[in-house]
Amino acid sequence: MFAEFDISDKPNRLPFFLAQVAHESGGLSVIEENLKYSAKRMTEIWPSRFPTLASAEPFAGNPEALANKVYASRMGNGSPDSGDGWKYRGRGYIQITGRDGYRAIGTAIGINLEADPDRASAPADALRVACGFWKWKKVNAACDEGDFVKVTRLVNGGTTGLADRQAWLEKVRKVLKPAPAASPAKSAPPTKEDIRKVQQALRDRGFTSVTADGIMGPKTTAAIDKFRRDNDLKPGSIDGDLKKALKIS
Repeated sequence: MFAEFDISDKPNRLPFFLAQVAHESGGLSVIEENLKYSAKRMTEIWPSRFPTLASAEPFAGNPEALANKVYASRMGNGSPDSGDGWKYRGRGYIQITGRDGYRAIGTAIGINLEADPDRASAPADALRVACGFWKWKKVNAACDEGDFVKVTRLVNGGTTGLADRQAWLEKVRKVLKPAPAASPAKSAPPTKEDIRKVQQALRDRGFTSVTADGIMGPKTTAAIDKFRRDNDLKPGSIDGDLKKALKIS
C-alpha cells in the first residue's frame, strides 16, 4: 500500500508518515477522537467558543453535543442541528475530520466515506484512509523537501504536538535504519580430496610435479598461485573459480 501511494519511494516519506500517524493515533492505540472533556478543559482547548466555565458546562461529558458545537459550519459541516460535527468527528490513524475531508479522501481511495464515515477507523480500511489523507494533502512533496514542520502543518493545520511528533520520528528512524551488511560467509577449507584433485589437474597441465597426496604444501601453493596468474584469476587458494578453470568438481 505504501508503494501504491508513493509513500515508500523516497527516503523521508515513510518515516515522516509513520511518525505523524504514531502521534495522531497515540502509537496506533487511538482510532477515534476523544471528545469527553471537562468544562475546564474545554475552556483551554476552545477559549473562543467557551470563554467561561458556564458556557462549557452544558457540553461537559457530552461528546456528541460537543462535536456538533465545535465542528459546526466549517470543514463542509452544517449547523449544530445537522449532526455533522459528530458524524464527521476525528477518526482513523490521522484523525480525519469534517465532511469535506471525508468526501475528498473517500474519492481518492475509492471508498464512500461521506456516506459511511465509520469506515475511516475500521481495521480493514484505516491504513488506506491514512494514505488517502496523505495523497489528498500532497504531503509527499513536503517530505521530499525534508521539512518535517511543514508536514506537521499539513497534517495538523498547525504545529500542535510537534515535540512528540519529532520524538516519534527519531524512534521510527531507528527502526527503519538499514541493518549492517552481513560479513561475507567464509568458505569452508578444502578437503583432502579437493586438494588431491587440484594437484592432479595441475600435474596434468605441467604446473607441478608434486605427488597428488592431498597435502597442501608450499609446492602445491606455488603451483596454484602460478595457475591463477596465468589464467587471470584473482589471488586465492582452492575455490570455485579455480575448480572451474581446472574443470574439476
